[in-house]
Amino acid sequence: MERAFADELMAWAPWAMAATFVIAALAEGLFAARAETAPGLRRPATNLLLGILALLLAALVPTSLVGFAVWSAAKGGAPFPLPPMPLVLAALAALLLRSFAAYWAHRASHRIGWLWRLHRVHHADTAIDATTGFRHHPAEQFVSLLFALPAIWLFALPPAAVAIAELVLIAAGIAEHANIRADGRGWRAATWLFATPAVHLVHHSSRQAQTDSNYGSLFSVWDRLFGTWRDPATEPVERIGLGDAHDRDADRWHRQLLSPFMRDP
Repeated sequence: MERAFADELMAWAPWAMAATFVIAALAEGLFAARAETAPGLRRPATNLLLGILALLLAALVPTSLVGFAVWSAAKGGAPFPLPPMPLVLAALAALLLRSFAAYWAHRASHRIGWLWRLHRVHHADTAIDATTGFRHHPAEQFVSLLFALPAIWLFALPPAAVAIAELVLIAAGIAEHANIRADGRGWRAATWLFATPAVHLVHHSSRQAQTDSNYGSLFSVWDRLFGTWRDPATEPVERIGLGDAHDRDADRWHRQLLSPFMRDP
């Protein structure tokens, strides 16, 4: 029963992605923070195509975080199982643990060479907007998966709670890349807890000191706790992208798919 409910929740994932993207795109049209620096359709088309390829690859792999949560619950033996609680509280616990794991997966992707070769496809985008949230090398999703599995097992996270956390993080991954003005008083207050578009913009700077900061997805608190926080109010971003030869191929989807396995220019 619980597996069926969790699967029903995850069936909404494409709709959650589409709805978040439409809302973010509309907000960009009304409240753009930056003028378009890479006009035309080639860049957004590349970003969306990479996202579609990632979804297709995920559909071909016979495992998922929800499936692992079901298996883990059936196997038992979790060291720190959550006590019985309402689904909303279990989902909040799952969201915190999942975002914690995502923070370390993201940080590792900037520190470990072969992980960075996958992740730099995301950072090669020479502009940033809602389409950037789709731009990931298809193989990179398995890195996040590997980091999330221990948290699910250690705390015996319920499958439905895992599904809800995934839906929220999927939406956050698109929204935090949106090109919208996020520098008002309310937005600045939100940065104490959340990774707003202004916070995540710093992470997409071509300056490595800025790129190696603000790793958190949805929550900014992990960056504050672990010393990787940079305040967007005092960190102007002059250029987006990698700032090197990889920028030339940023809008070529086939080159992006092959780039982790090619010799650097």
